Amino acid sequence: MKTSLPRLIGIHWLLSLGTIQAAEPIVLRFYDETTMRHLSLSSEGFGSTTVTVRAATDPGNAGAWMGNGDRKGKSLLFSRIVGEGEDRGTVFLAEIGESKVKIGYKPGQREPIDAGINGEYRRASEAKFLQLAKKEFQAANDRLVENLKLATKSWQASDRPALMLWKDQWPVLRERWMNAAIVKSPPPADLKANTAQTTPTEKPAQYWIYLAQATAQAFYFVSAMPDPKTGLGWDGEYDDLGGGHVSLRLSKDGKLRVSISTQRINEVEAGTLDATAAADKVMKAKNGDLSAEFTVIDPEITDPSMLPRIRLKKIGRYLHVETEQAERSAGRGWFDGIYRGSPVPES
Repeated sequence: MKTSLPRLIGIHWLLSLGTIQAAEPIVLRFYDETTMRHLSLSSEGFGSTTVTVRAATDPGNAGAWMGNGDRKGKSLLFSRIVGEGEDRGTVFLAEIGESKVKIGYKPGQREPIDAGINGEYRRASEAKFLQLAKKEFQAANDRLVENLKLATKSWQASDRPALMLWKDQWPVLRERWMNAAIVKSPPPADLKANTAQTTPTEKPAQYWIYLAQATAQAFYFVSAMPDPKTGLGWDGEYDDLGGGHVSLRLSKDGKLRVSISTQRINEVEAGTLDATAAADKVMKAKNGDLSAEFTVIDPEITDPSMLPRIRLKKIGRYLHVETEQAERSAGRGWFDGIYRGSPVPES
């Protein structure tokens, strides 16, 4: 039996799970301890049931297989959820008991495709689910700590100041992720803010799952190296730990074209900010350090004191972005942070 599920972490890493505060149907939870797979059966009414399977072998994995079908008594026939006009493919049969669920193929199919969801799952109480969620967060956090230790040795010397800065920013950055996933109040405006990090024990299990997923974004960011072709100049494409992208191009007349986008958790539209820094705002120090600081002209903002400001600094092959008064363009996302560089794509 194959049990590997596709890894789907990216800019929509929480879309499949929704938000904690959203109204939810009745959910039954099950767990396969051998392969560390979570199964949830969500009753939508009139027998319609949504099936979600998520593998936790990689802590913080946000990828999930989702299907739905009709339940009759203890039997549920279901297939994967697809877009309009797409083939739903293999039909699965779940036999649902009080203490366990067994998933296999619907009999009579020709060459059914293994989605990695077949097998037996045991019922998980809310207390058990909470325990598993906390354990997964702890595993993700341990992995981040280990990856940070390795990164201090594996990152190039010119890049390491960016790593140290990212490490300082991580607690507030994590809070931004959690606010975007759960809380509707605005996230902290200053990545340098000394915010106390508290995670009360009364938090629900889904909170710890989100926290594990945010932490997974972090350990993948610090463990991934920039493309070897990435230059030390301005030109390039830059990505942060998830959903933030910056494109920089320096023209022959010394102007720097900047395009920033952010598409974070549960957002349909990306926040964008496009601007051009005048040549006299693009600086190169005697030691070769590159920086730029400029105001973004927006005809819809009549008060000059309210115009967004951008500060950019190259740190090796990384880019440090700081903004002021840019919330209007960022939506529920944010632009600030450390971005890993990559070369300009070949045309």
